[in-house]
This record gives sequence, C-alpha cells and structure tokens, in this order.
Amino acid sequence: MYSLFIKEVESTSLFVFPVKEKAFEERRNNIISLTLLGYATEVNKQKTEVQTRLTYLRDRIKNNSYVSQTRKLYFSDALEIIAGSVFETNSDLTGIKRALVLLEDQDGAITKEVESVRKESLMGELQLYKVSCQELLSYFLEKNSEANVKIASACISSAEALMSSNYAGNGADYLETLSRERVFTSMQKALQAKQQLIQNEQYALLLKQKEEERLTVVPPSPRQEGKIVVVNIGLQRLYAYENGVSLFPNAITITTGKQGFETVTGEFAIYLKELRHKMVSPFPGIYYDDVVDYWMPFYLGYGLHDAPWRAIYGTQDYPIVGSHGCVNIPLNATSILYNWAEVGTRVIVL
Repeated sequence: MYSLFIKEVESTSLFVFPVKEKAFEERRNNIISLTLLGYATEVNKQKTEVQTRLTYLRDRIKNNSYVSQTRKLYFSDALEIIAGSVFETNSDLTGIKRALVLLEDQDGAITKEVESVRKESLMGELQLYKVSCQELLSYFLEKNSEANVKIASACISSAEALMSSNYAGNGADYLETLSRERVFTSMQKALQAKQQLIQNEQYALLLKQKEEERLTVVPPSPRQEGKIVVVNIGLQRLYAYENGVSLFPNAITITTGKQGFETVTGEFAIYLKELRHKMVSPFPGIYYDDVVDYWMPFYLGYGLHDAPWRAIYGTQDYPIVGSHGCVNIPLNATSILYNWAEVGTRVIVL
C-alpha cells in the first residue's frame, strides 16, 4: 500500500501536489499505522505460538517418567531462558522466530533423551526376561519337558537377538513391540507351563497321599468272632483282628508271591509256629538257604514270616520282585503277629 502511495505522489503534478499534500499525508499515516498494526499482530501471533510450545514442553518434561530429575531441571532452565528472551525483553519478530527454532531444538533433544532412556530401560527388561527364561529352561530340563524347553530356549534367543548390535539402530517403539511379541509372550507362556506342571505335580502328590491313606486305613473285619488274619494281595496289605478289633492301628505292608509263584488264595489256618526257621526251596532248580525269626505256615509250604533280605514292602511291582509264594512281613509287625496269633488262627488270602 505504501509503495502505491509513493507512485501516486511521483505521478502527481507539482502544481496540484500542494493541494493534495494534506490528503497524501493522511493516507501515508494510515498506511504506516496499518503496517505497524499488521506487524504487531504477527508478533502477538508468534508470541502465542511460543507460549503454546512452552506449555507443551513444560508439561512434557514434568510428566515424563523417562527423564531424570537432573535432566528435567536442565531442560526447564533452557526453556526459561528462551521464554525470557521473548517475554522479558522487547523482542522483535526475528527474535521470536529464533526462539521458536530453539524450542523445536529442545523438543528434539527431549525426544532423543526419552528415546535413549527408553531403550536403556528396555535393554534392562530384556535382560531380566532372559534370566527368567534361563531359570525356566533349567526347570524344564530337570522335568524333561521337551516342548517347554523349546519355548524357554526361544525366549532366550529372542532376548539375546534384540540386545545385539543388529537392532541397535531401531527405535524404542519398534524394539518394545518386538520384545512384547517375541520375548515377553514366550516368557509368559513358559511361566504358565511351569505353573501347570507344578499343579500337575501337586495333584499327583495329593492322589498319592490319598492312596497312601487308603492303603493305611484298616477296613472292617470280615468276622466279629475270634482271631483272624486277612492278606489282601491286590493292595499288598495285611490286617489282623480279634473279635472285630484291629490288632494294628494301620494296615501292614507286605510282599506276596511273584509271577509264577503266586500266593494261594482262600481261607486257611495257621497250623504251626516256629522260631528261627530255616527256609528251603521246594521248587526244583531254585535254591536258597535263609533263616527267618518267625515262621507261621498256613497251607503246605505257604506261610507268614519276616524277610531279613527284603527292605521294601507293599509296592505294586510284587509280580516281579515278590516272594516264592509266602507272605513277607516287616520284622516288627511279624514279631507282634507271632506273639498274638495261635495255631488255628484263621488266615484269609484274597
């Protein structure tokens, strides 16, 4: 507008110029005022932009957990210096625009700081994930769980890969995504598998405990009169009753005849009691010459006796490791049974 005014003045005759001088002066002042007003408007606009950027960056610094307190103070001081250059001095438009550039630089510096700290934090997480997966791998190897060994191994390999130089140039967002997909997910899957294995073991232990309790419990006597010994081959347990009352507080573990030498079943009676009895094999080609402290035969060569050569009783592998038909009983229980039983005491083998 001002340039148009000058051209008009130059094109005006000297004779008419004095006449229009006042009007031209007014127009020139109006143009200058408008120019100054436009400049002031642009300055205020840019100052508002500076204020907006300052508020954003101040909040970003204040609420960012990845920036340390020391670095927060550093960035805050830098922002205050920039703010002072705009609002505490009569800054022109050039100075304000320079402040906006500096604020952009500070924004980039904060982003770089956050990125660096995030990657460092992520590397720490990956290391923890790796250690956890190594512990899980050891557990699965101990349990011979091949499928879960593969899961834990994949977790370790993925963590090592992301911590290597091959991924050093990638951003934190990308690395975090890969960490969640490849490492954290595998670790969680392995943890769940471990928990399932533990639950399975606990359940198996509970079943075992219940089975042991069942095998320990003494069932009711089949008869309520007199003395009776009951041998349960399937359970590998012995019970003794007198007038329906159990002689032992718990079932007694025993070992009966193995395959090919099965213990006879049926109802019998003790027909002899003998101390320090010498065991001799009645089977052709099978020789043994052992002495037992207590011997109570109930049918032919089948009898109740202790077995000093045996350390474990009551197991279900008796068809392989069992006796040659007799009922082997732990020494203490045999002693009690021998002193309690009489010739003629009934023996039920089932």
